[in-house]
Amino acid sequence: MNLDLSPQQLLPRLQVLVFILAAVAIAVLMVDQFRQGLYSLVLTNAIAIPAFLFSAMFIYINRDRHGYLWVNYALVLILSALAVYQLPDYPQLMMHYLYALPLFSYFCLPIFHATLLNLAIGVLMTAIIWFDSNTANGLRTGTNYALLLGSAWCFAYLIQMKSRALKRLSLTDPYSGAYNRRHFESVLEREVARAQATSGRLSLIGLELDDWPQWLDIHGRAAVLKFLPEFVHEAQQQIRAGDDVFRLEKELFVLLLPGCPEDGAIVLMERVKRVLQQHTWNPFAEITLSAAAVSWQSDDTAEFLLKRLQVKLTQQRRTSLQLAAFQD
Repeated sequence: MNLDLSPQQLLPRLQVLVFILAAVAIAVLMVDQFRQGLYSLVLTNAIAIPAFLFSAMFIYINRDRHGYLWVNYALVLILSALAVYQLPDYPQLMMHYLYALPLFSYFCLPIFHATLLNLAIGVLMTAIIWFDSNTANGLRTGTNYALLLGSAWCFAYLIQMKSRALKRLSLTDPYSGAYNRRHFESVLEREVARAQATSGRLSLIGLELDDWPQWLDIHGRAAVLKFLPEFVHEAQQQIRAGDDVFRLEKELFVLLLPGCPEDGAIVLMERVKRVLQQHTWNPFAEITLSAAAVSWQSDDTAEFLLKRLQVKLTQQRRTSLQLAAFQD
């Protein structure tokens, strides 16, 4: 199994492996049940083996597509129905089967759908034990299932939160909250490819903080890092909903503008620069920015487009320094 796959690609492959192992485990269990003379249980459980194997084959065939998830719903419903059907005849054995359902369902289904299914199974199982046995057994069964369900839900929720946090950390700069350079390169490659395919438009705006070294010397690293999220938030307020802010270097930020022509990018650049420079920042009295805008041309690659922006920013910074020296 290729461990370099993304989580979205790795999950269906793990499900295939688990389903095959589950089919093998049920086959071994059926041999023991046959030896004990539980023939009706053997025949009923035999339905689960082709269900597991069919699901494994279907998911493997569709492992790189988005349409494989529905088969998990069918599999979990079949297994749940078999266990509930056998519950009145084999209450102790089937209760232990159903106790494993929460963890298995959270592995196969989205957390919300798995929770609804488990709540329904828990209520149904408790009612069957209650009426077939007694109130005490019914309450005990419901309580045990609720504890298992709560534990499985907490585990699934923590895994989901961890996955989201890792994804956010892999895409964003931890200090400013803007997207990081790695994500910028992948998004820029995608947008350039889209512009080439559709003859669309694409522009970049570079914003460079001119006084970055002086800020670190005067105000310290903590004050500068506290300023960065506010700066990114204010920049995001000035751009369109589909545009993004990226932090490529310590003092360099890039606005990626899909579908924006060059004249529109220049107008937006001047507005963003003016708003950011006129904004009141703490603890800085004022900030100065070097800004440049470039637009994609038909022969540009993503790397060359970024290089053109950096060259233009360097030229802009030199011009600003020359004007400042001339004024002095």
